[in-house]
Amino acid sequence: MVFNSKEELISYYKSYGKQCGFGISTQRSHRFEDGRLRYITLGCARGGKARNRTTNVARPRPTSKIGCNARINATFFEGVLKLLTVHNTHNHGLSPQKSRFFRCNREVSLSVKRMLDTNDQAGIRMNKSFAALVQEAGGFENLPFNEKDCRNYIDKARHLRLGKGGAGALHEYFARMQYKNNGFFSLLDMDDNGRLKNIFWADARSRASYKYFGEVVTFDTTYLTNRYGMPFAPFVGVNHHGQSILLGAGLISNEDTETFTWLFQSWLNCMDGEAPKAIITDQDRAMKNAIALVFPNTRHRFCLWHILKKVPEKLGSHGAYKDGLKSQLLKCVYDSQTIEEFEKCWEVMITTYNLQENAWLGSLYAERTYWAPVFLKEVFWAGMSTTQRSESMNAFFDGYVHARTNLKEFVDQFDNALRKKIENENAADFHSFNVTIPAVSISPLEKIFQATYTNSKFREVQKEVIGMVGVLPTLHRKDGVIATYHVEDEVCVDDFIKEVTQTVYFNEAEVDVKCSCALFEMRGILCRHALAIMRVNKVKKVPEKYILDRWRKDIKRTYTFIRSTYDSVDARPEVSRYSRILKVCYDVATNAASCDEHANDMIDKLHAMNIVYRTKKSPQRPLEHVADTIVDAPTAENSKKVLSPLVVRGKGRPPCLRKKSMIERVKPTTKKATQKGKRKQPHGRDIDRVDTCRNLFGQTNVGTQESVVFEPLQNTTEVLDFGETQLGDGTYEALDGTEDHGHVQG
Repeated sequence: MVFNSKEELISYYKSYGKQCGFGISTQRSHRFEDGRLRYITLGCARGGKARNRTTNVARPRPTSKIGCNARINATFFEGVLKLLTVHNTHNHGLSPQKSRFFRCNREVSLSVKRMLDTNDQAGIRMNKSFAALVQEAGGFENLPFNEKDCRNYIDKARHLRLGKGGAGALHEYFARMQYKNNGFFSLLDMDDNGRLKNIFWADARSRASYKYFGEVVTFDTTYLTNRYGMPFAPFVGVNHHGQSILLGAGLISNEDTETFTWLFQSWLNCMDGEAPKAIITDQDRAMKNAIALVFPNTRHRFCLWHILKKVPEKLGSHGAYKDGLKSQLLKCVYDSQTIEEFEKCWEVMITTYNLQENAWLGSLYAERTYWAPVFLKEVFWAGMSTTQRSESMNAFFDGYVHARTNLKEFVDQFDNALRKKIENENAADFHSFNVTIPAVSISPLEKIFQATYTNSKFREVQKEVIGMVGVLPTLHRKDGVIATYHVEDEVCVDDFIKEVTQTVYFNEAEVDVKCSCALFEMRGILCRHALAIMRVNKVKKVPEKYILDRWRKDIKRTYTFIRSTYDSVDARPEVSRYSRILKVCYDVATNAASCDEHANDMIDKLHAMNIVYRTKKSPQRPLEHVADTIVDAPTAENSKKVLSPLVVRGKGRPPCLRKKSMIERVKPTTKKATQKGKRKQPHGRDIDRVDTCRNLFGQTNVGTQESVVFEPLQNTTEVLDFGETQLGDGTYEALDGTEDHGHVQG
């Protein structure tokens, strides 16, 4: 039997092994000086002896090598490979049904690789991608690979696409972005050894949107850290739909005043020196000091949600915690309408429950102007006061970044999250212009907000319009054109109805209204109390000062014309061509699936085209070109090398390690590079692995230890029938049955 090439021989023997139930490997080969193959030996994958690759006797490495002698030998003669001998006896059981698990029979096709690449860059986890492949194939048994093969490919593709993913790759990425778009801003802070400490970046769209939504921002470092232990520090605002919008981000190595000062100053420089009017953070001393230094005129507020979350921990051990202390504290926070009421309520709580020595409450009271709502009523917060922004940030990045994300991948997935947010904003813009929320009243004031505000903000107004039903305004006094009203309201708190009285001042001459609840001052939405007083005074038109531009839907904001990122997901021309072809194929397949005649015709034509394109195929681009190649973009090759940051530990108690047993203390020693190299030999060595499989091997005399000499066949691609064959210690029905006797290999 002769073969035209090494690949044809391997394919033939591999297909035979797959039908019989064993895997194959290249055991030895030799080449002439000119590189032509001289001879080759292919054998069972379980041939040879196992090598002891670890000194850990408590955890020996499993092996499949048991010295099986099944093999074939071929030599190069007159331009072809001639099969000389065949040893077909195995010393182990065979299992054709499970032969797909052998390494030589597992191969991830190019189409699957493209799908995995696309899903990976979109942030879809591997288990989801593999589940989709299984569903499409009709079961695990119909896939020529397993989930581990897919994970191995993606790990390699990520490595080639992102480089090492550390500081150097990130530096080059920032340089490329600044080259493509002058609006991209980034800063890298390094120590004296050139090791990366802190990072800040903001794309052009984020910088432009700051002009519209930058008066109030929230800053949080508690959500996520990357693989280096660097906390992610985003600057977040809220857009005209009430959605979170990114205004810049950082990765920092420490959470001290010096680091926060660097980050805030970098952000201020990025925004052309224009500081926000208000900022919300958690209760962190270092942040507070840095904000006072960099933003001295910015109103600073602590997130009330973070503070109240600590109450059970700090006061839960008090005997009266559930018998009045907790409710008294919440009453001070939420029911105080004036500073005097808050001070009096707090003093009563401290005295009643004997809390004069409580250090936490003492520090909280000393910083009351940073968190108590009664001290913050006159400042616009755009609705960013409690859990809304924190929960929104969690939803913003979930599914995109995780604790093992490296620096470059972190920025890539950050861009993916930005693109998703922009798509959500575009969809909300579309619905605000094309979908109208019906009015719930005949009030002309509601119709004005219906025509001008985005749908999400109009719903907030509508909630107040509906709430007007439950309020009862009474005139308290009138001094000229200024009238003072007391408005009784019913508020639902934990399934209980609580009566609250608000004071509303109304200027008839200027149509000016001000309520003690300060909803408009804090959120930019007229409250039900103010709307009720306008109705009492027959106001038919809302003054322009109560219609905020930041909530309007009829304003064209220039930042929407700016792309969020200028780094294409995959700029390779073959990827673009593949996508174009795939779209057409989907359309053709949809139409051809209507009947068998069309389907068979399409399949035949595709097979014919595939044969033509395969014979004329241009050289394939190697996998190492998965990374984007941009010829004109500058790189950081000639600049000072940037080292990745050291892994840092966050604030708080260090993690404790449990005591290990003696067996756990036995550490596997890693071989040197020279010994590692033995696991991946170059072509021509004893343990080369080849992963191609096409045709079947010809008929053999099986069950003898003697060598069998074959005469050449006229057609080496002919599939020959196998009779009942004696293999080792069991019997195997080769083609026409699935019976498998004897020992079964998994």
